[in-house]
Amino acid sequence: MIALGPGDGTHFNDSTTTISLPYSFIGGSTWPIQLRPSRPGRQAAHTAAPPLLQHRRSEAQKDRAEPTDRSQRYHPQDGRSGSLLATVFLGSLCRQRQWASSTAQLPIKPLPNTIFSFISLAHQPNHPAMSDIAPILSTALIPLTSFISLSIYLTSHPSSPALRLFSKSGDIALPTHRDEGLDGALDELDKDPFDIEDPQVLEDGHEVEPEKFWASMWRRKMALILLLLLPFACNIALLVFTALQPLEQDAKTQALLQPILVIPSHLVTFFLAIPYLGHNSTATHWPTTVHLATVITIQFLTLSFLALLPSDPLPRQAPMFLLAVFDQMDLFVLPPLTPLNILQPLLPILHLPPFLVMLFIRRGPPLHVDPTIIYPPKITNSIPPLDPILDPSKPNLTEEAEVTVAEWMLFSYATNVIKKGYTAETMDVWDLPVLMANMRAMTQYLTIRKIYGRITKRLGKAEGFNLLWKVAKANWGPLLAQQSLAFITAIAYYIPHYLLQLFITYLENDPTRSHPAWGWFLAFGLFISNAAVFLASGIIWSISTTVLQARIKLQLNTMLFAKTLAKKDIAAMGDDTGREDAGKKEDKEGKEEKEDDEGVSSKSQIMTLFTVDVDRLTDFVFHAFAVVDAPVEIVVATLFLLQLMGVSALFGLLATLLCLPLNHIASKVVVTAQENLMKSRDQRTALMNEILQGVRMLKFMAWERPFETRVQGIRKRELHWQARNYTIEVCFNVIWALTPVLVTVVAFLHYTLIAGHRLTPSVAFTAIAVFAELRYALNALPETFIQALQGFVSCRRIEKYMAFAEVAAVEPYDGDGDITLVNATFTWPRDDSAPAVKGVRSTATTPKNAFTLADLTLRFPAGKLSLICGRLGSGKSLLLNGLLGEADLLTGAVECPRSRPDTMSHVGTDVPDEQWVLRDMVAYVPQQAWLQNASIRDNIVFSAPWNEKRYQQVLEACSLTTDLQILEDGDETEIGEKGLNLSGGQKARVSLARAVYSRAGVLFMDDVLSAVDAHTAHAIMENCLQGEIVQGRTVLLVSHHTTLVSPAAAYIVALENGDVKFSGTRADFVDCGLMDELDAEDVKPQKEAEKLEKTVEEAAMKATHKSVVSLSGVAAASGSEPDSETSSLAPEDEVTLSSSTAELKSKPPRKLIEDEKRATGRIAKEVWATYFSALGGPIWWFCFILGLVMTMLFPVAEKGWLQYWTGRSPEDVDEHSSTFYVLGYAAITMGGAFLTNFQYAVMYYGSIQASKKLHSKMLESVLFAKLRFHDTTSRGRLLNRFGKDVEGLDSSTADNFVRSLEYGLAVAVTFVSITYVGGLPFVVAGCVLLVVYYQAGSIYGQTSRDMRRLDSVTRSPLYSMFGETVSGVVVLRAFGASTIALRHMMQLADTNMLAFVWSWTVNRWLSARFNLLSSVAVGVTAVTVLIAPGVNAAMAGFALAFANSISHSLLFVVRRFVQLEQSMVALERIKEYSELPREAAEFVEPRPSASWPHNGGISVEKLEIRYAPELPNVLHGISFQVAPREKIGVVGATGCGKSTLALSFFRFVEAHEGRIVIDGIDISKIGLTDLRSRLTIIPQDPTILSGSLRTTLDVFDEYDDADIYAALRRVHLLKDDDVVTAAGVAGEDDDETRNKNVFRDLSNPVSEGGENFSSGQKQLICMARAILKRNKILFMDEATASIDYETDELISKTIREEFSDSTILTIAHRIHTIIDFDKVLVMDRGHIAEFASPAELLRDHKSKFYALCKATGRTEFKNLKTMAAEAERKRKGLGASPKA
Repeated sequence: MIALGPGDGTHFNDSTTTISLPYSFIGGSTWPIQLRPSRPGRQAAHTAAPPLLQHRRSEAQKDRAEPTDRSQRYHPQDGRSGSLLATVFLGSLCRQRQWASSTAQLPIKPLPNTIFSFISLAHQPNHPAMSDIAPILSTALIPLTSFISLSIYLTSHPSSPALRLFSKSGDIALPTHRDEGLDGALDELDKDPFDIEDPQVLEDGHEVEPEKFWASMWRRKMALILLLLLPFACNIALLVFTALQPLEQDAKTQALLQPILVIPSHLVTFFLAIPYLGHNSTATHWPTTVHLATVITIQFLTLSFLALLPSDPLPRQAPMFLLAVFDQMDLFVLPPLTPLNILQPLLPILHLPPFLVMLFIRRGPPLHVDPTIIYPPKITNSIPPLDPILDPSKPNLTEEAEVTVAEWMLFSYATNVIKKGYTAETMDVWDLPVLMANMRAMTQYLTIRKIYGRITKRLGKAEGFNLLWKVAKANWGPLLAQQSLAFITAIAYYIPHYLLQLFITYLENDPTRSHPAWGWFLAFGLFISNAAVFLASGIIWSISTTVLQARIKLQLNTMLFAKTLAKKDIAAMGDDTGREDAGKKEDKEGKEEKEDDEGVSSKSQIMTLFTVDVDRLTDFVFHAFAVVDAPVEIVVATLFLLQLMGVSALFGLLATLLCLPLNHIASKVVVTAQENLMKSRDQRTALMNEILQGVRMLKFMAWERPFETRVQGIRKRELHWQARNYTIEVCFNVIWALTPVLVTVVAFLHYTLIAGHRLTPSVAFTAIAVFAELRYALNALPETFIQALQGFVSCRRIEKYMAFAEVAAVEPYDGDGDITLVNATFTWPRDDSAPAVKGVRSTATTPKNAFTLADLTLRFPAGKLSLICGRLGSGKSLLLNGLLGEADLLTGAVECPRSRPDTMSHVGTDVPDEQWVLRDMVAYVPQQAWLQNASIRDNIVFSAPWNEKRYQQVLEACSLTTDLQILEDGDETEIGEKGLNLSGGQKARVSLARAVYSRAGVLFMDDVLSAVDAHTAHAIMENCLQGEIVQGRTVLLVSHHTTLVSPAAAYIVALENGDVKFSGTRADFVDCGLMDELDAEDVKPQKEAEKLEKTVEEAAMKATHKSVVSLSGVAAASGSEPDSETSSLAPEDEVTLSSSTAELKSKPPRKLIEDEKRATGRIAKEVWATYFSALGGPIWWFCFILGLVMTMLFPVAEKGWLQYWTGRSPEDVDEHSSTFYVLGYAAITMGGAFLTNFQYAVMYYGSIQASKKLHSKMLESVLFAKLRFHDTTSRGRLLNRFGKDVEGLDSSTADNFVRSLEYGLAVAVTFVSITYVGGLPFVVAGCVLLVVYYQAGSIYGQTSRDMRRLDSVTRSPLYSMFGETVSGVVVLRAFGASTIALRHMMQLADTNMLAFVWSWTVNRWLSARFNLLSSVAVGVTAVTVLIAPGVNAAMAGFALAFANSISHSLLFVVRRFVQLEQSMVALERIKEYSELPREAAEFVEPRPSASWPHNGGISVEKLEIRYAPELPNVLHGISFQVAPREKIGVVGATGCGKSTLALSFFRFVEAHEGRIVIDGIDISKIGLTDLRSRLTIIPQDPTILSGSLRTTLDVFDEYDDADIYAALRRVHLLKDDDVVTAAGVAGEDDDETRNKNVFRDLSNPVSEGGENFSSGQKQLICMARAILKRNKILFMDEATASIDYETDELISKTIREEFSDSTILTIAHRIHTIIDFDKVLVMDRGHIAEFASPAELLRDHKSKFYALCKATGRTEFKNLKTMAAEAERKRKGLGASPKA
């Protein structure tokens, strides 16, 4: 019966009205619908317009008795929840059937009335339409799926007959590739060198035992075909027997429909299965497997559904669509055994065997791939020799290559990895299966390169969009799958809710469980629907992470890396390191510059692209499915709610529109905060980068505290923005929590108070479940939107970088002619791609850009040595860069060979000596040696073919043999990052050896001789540059050693300030008098002196051999070697050499850069304790726990209130009005929305405090760590801790912590709630589930932690490689090693991707299992409710609402906890670096007076130094006195202890015995800061910070401009007549002067690492800094090595004048720099050999000093003697001995 209320527009009397509707489907019988007036006070619960049936009494009705059975008296309040889709379908069906008759008519009303009429109609009792439509709709699904599958098969399958038919061969095709010939072949020279392909990497691997596999699959396929015949035969029989059945026409048509619809699907199955037998390759076999599995599964599930559907109607007071009415039948009475009754249930049963066989058909045979082609040598060399990964007969590729369909959906291919992770102590790269070819860097690189192409200019407005489009195009397959599945699951999410509503309705209407079949069917349906939705969403997540995120990461990283290898190396402005003045300036900048600010130029900004921007973009892709999923969910939910609650739902949903403007504001605020946060983070990273690069200088200068303060300043700003971010997040959490609450409250208000319906459990709990589902959709949209905006900012930055100008392509060169320049003008590279701002190029970023070399017409002869000389800053390096193609050629022509980017890839393996030299290959030795973090041998060989004989020749020619003998590991010694464990000279010679060993026919050398002493320079000149090894090769050498080099030079070029001063032969050079200007140094060393020199050297060598060798591989300090502060080996550095060299060589080489440590097992208690104590004290914890308790109780209160509200039986008298219930509900939910976010506010506050404390602690620890730590830790690793790990601590740890607790408590509450309802049966089921959950979770946690650690550890080498390449790109390009670098980077990327992909796969493995368990939990709860006595519908709704959320909570409690543990891995790493061994105290009371040292007197007393207590002494009890203001030169052979002596003054090495006293104070008794800030050192490797000239010279703003200019004049960077400009004001003559002096304006920028200055200029800047500091004691470590002789003379004079009041100790390599000093200290094997004035030592022909001077050559020796005598005469003549 349908009760119609008085307001329905129908008139009633008290009698019951029944209307009949004729139904022509089944024999024309009529179906009575009874209408009776509603009982007063019982409002209709449905807000849909009631059935507007115009009813007339029909005659037929009178003949029918009114049904008295209660089950047929239907009340309208339960008539809800059909599907709108079905209604519309039914509506169209009705229109076709013309439901008009004499007995009842449906008036044609406008929508929505008509729709609701149909809904109401669908809800009629016994309405036959649905009983027919359910089977018809379901059965129609079978052929539909089959035909979709078939069409995909025909259009895409490799062996599809349709494809073979349409792809005709033999047609003429035009070239499709720009380098392709008409024959389709690519010319080797024309081919793009960056298209690197390795067939082995591009295929999955080779099959292991393929015959055995395919034979087994053939048997399974055969079984499948035979088993498919059975259901086919059964269906045909069913069709025949149905046709023979004596039924009326309509009934027969309907009965025949099912078997007829199944036949086409069976035929499709056979069509696919027969050729399937012959598929013997994975490419054809696997797609067919997927197609067949889909078709057979749909057949089996649909037919099973139809067979299980109970035939009696669902007991309810308004029946449902789809499950409406079937012939009533007693459940336990068996039907008669007719053929039809047997065949119908048999059909699904016969589909089961083929379905099971399909589950056992695998994807392909197991595969093995050679790990050496996938991973870098460092990894493959570490693999244990017997490891199965190396055995070609055992598979080592991921089991994903051999899965079945079911295993693929459940991620079972990760099971073995998880088992291994659970049992193994720790996982290594080789413990993980290798990924498939489509997940490797090379495959992805080639894909994106082909699609993206090359951009030569900026794209303007399209920037960013273009990249997005190209990335989408490259990944269209997975993206399409992701979005399609998202669309399907968005609809499917609501099926469980729909079934939940049916289930509660069933319990409402059948409290006695008199129809158990429906209860069981719905409980099973709840389980199946949940499981199916979870599986589908699991696959979406898998596509998003392991496929899309991983691939796009690889694509962007490789593309950016390839771009870096081709991009012009523009000396970028220094990074914004967050100085205050920079901040003020910035505010004034115009908007256009902000537009351009997203660009990327400096090295650390380029690093940010790799480390941050790529991740940001992939994070968006990860959530991209929400773009489809959320809107579809919102639409479906809206329709569902409309149908459930009618118009009330619309009012509720309108409330969400109020929140949309808020979301818009939110997105703007969030983006601003995020951009500022990123900016601060970039500034901090840039400053940390500079600090770590110059950490030695910081320590020498005692600048740790000031720089710490500067970092903390930026950190404070960063945390300010992080806090702002958190505040916004909490506010919007509240808004987003309020949105669904508002919707629910408004909907319930309208439903009960305005529409006047009674709220029943089935409406209330279903509505809440749907609103909760809707909450995810509504929240996902703004979140995805914000992520999209952040991702787009990164997109723009990446695309901007991709548009940077590239170096000119390499033109083919015939390789025989001279190197010629005709009217050539060069300038430092500029970025041509940048758009002009106001007509001016925006990229005159640095002084370098302003400098030009004009109008050069030169001819360097082939096969000869040419010399390029000239003063400091005259353009020598620019000339070499121009020839290398690195500088911009403005006018004129250059003919010079250049290496192709792939030259090194084609150098061959076994090359005969006569073919060794390649004429068109170039090698380059830069002024600042660029070395890789690898062994010395690897650095020299540099991927060239190995030739033992040649290698030995090169070592001798470059004077490296003696050095390698000293090093314990010889040429296997690992070079630290930037070569930090080699002295300056060793670095230069390794760099030289690399060029000489290479196959290059042309060698460009930039000032290699300045870093070595005179003796080594002679040796290199004679044995190398004039030796046999470079015979016939063209050599261009930049050098200040004109006297030494010019005799051998066939051609000489002298430059001055950007112009050619001279070019021609040596004879002309001497004649024109330039020779005298530059220097005089005799090149013919006397035989005798040579012999003597050798003995000094050898003696020194032997001594060192016996005593000490550095662990880092460098003996401390050298005489024949410019030792520098870089070789300042820290304590513990020296070890004794075993006397047996053989024994020595057999040991594996030690690592200088230790492998990054990774913790194992669970996170240690100490790490948790560190975090908990950092969060806050007792008050904070009290507030936090309070917040948690509130969060826990509100959901219970909300659902409890609903149960109280809806659980009353209709007959009960209710003392409260509806208003009371609605307002109570509103109060609880609104209050909950605010108070449940209280815990977040508290947590985020604590998190900011913790971040502040932990970062400060690590920063201090790293800055004050011993030097040894910095020597053995790569900068990439430290930056990883200060970057990625700190970011993780700031942004995700707190969130993971609070959510882990929240979800954990939610699970606890859920279990308690459901147990309260379900009693004992549930307690048992719950405990079993919990045990299973715990097991799965702990196994997963162990593996997942390991993966995260492995991910962090494999990321560091990748970042280091990025950094190394960015700084050494010129060398890589010069050698033609770009493609080798790219290939190596791909191997590192593959290694890192392995950890990334497996960590996500393991995550999906867990989710799939947890979700199935959760589905079981829901099913078990439903069954518990079903069998537990006394559980009414309201309690059941309460329990099921919690059970539904348990799936979400349980999964997230494990996942969030594991994410928390992973965040704690970052904390673990931060903690490790917060507890480093520290140097001695900064200050010791009593502190020395402010004026100390006042005189500069030094007394060294019996000083003994050893590098570790158990090692022998390096300095053996030395004693000497230095009077105030004395100038002392320190000389001696390699390893004699010069550096150790210098370091002991700064206490980098502590005295074992004895002491050093300065002005009466023992330096070991004062603090390090006091000591180091009062001494000055000018190092050999000058370190200058980026910024402006002013900030570089005066780091802490202590001097005014006049002082700084005076210092610059003193070091001759400014001439006396140079006009200086006020800072920031351009001089009037700026534009006219070409190559004006940049030092005239202190606001001129200094780029990162001072790259826009030459080495000589950098040394002078350091000296100017020392002059400003004016300390009483000055140490100089060959401070003028890179300076021409003329300037050197002037500098020596300056030092004498400026520091006449200071005591100076100089470690010298050029003897003439110290010949006029007061005394010379000659060291030998850690003892003092001689200590007297130079003149005195020269008079003693047996002295070591005499031998050293004599070795410089006859003329120079004469000069030295004269200078020494002159100095002595002056001292005596003046009578002012410093001792006086």
